[in-house]
Amino acid sequence: MRAVAVIGLILLGFGCTKAPVDHNHQVAMQDFRFAPDSLEVAVGDTVTWVNQGASQHTTTSGQVGAPDGKWDSGVLSSGGSFMYVFTAAGNYHYYCQIHGSMDMKGVVSAK
Repeated sequence: MRAVAVIGLILLGFGCTKAPVDHNHQVAMQDFRFAPDSLEVAVGDTVTWVNQGASQHTTTSGQVGAPDGKWDSGVLSSGGSFMYVFTAAGNYHYYCQIHGSMDMKGVVSAK
């Protein structure tokens, strides 16, 4: 009986702990879209864009046709990736320079 009580207390303790927070996020570039195309992160988090498609893509900060200079991955071939750390709160719009006319765009909200 005592062992059951100890096990119960141990399990209760596990239920009270918080799961670790992942500060790394991934956005897939596939089929002329970003997945997800909207992402919320904490200030200090890293987002990695990974080209999972056959076409080349970019992740470029700003609005389609109007880069704002915060980041530009350059052209990423299939399997290529690019990382960016969000150091300030705000909404960060981005797009693919190659496929922006196809509405390939997204936004990261850093809080």
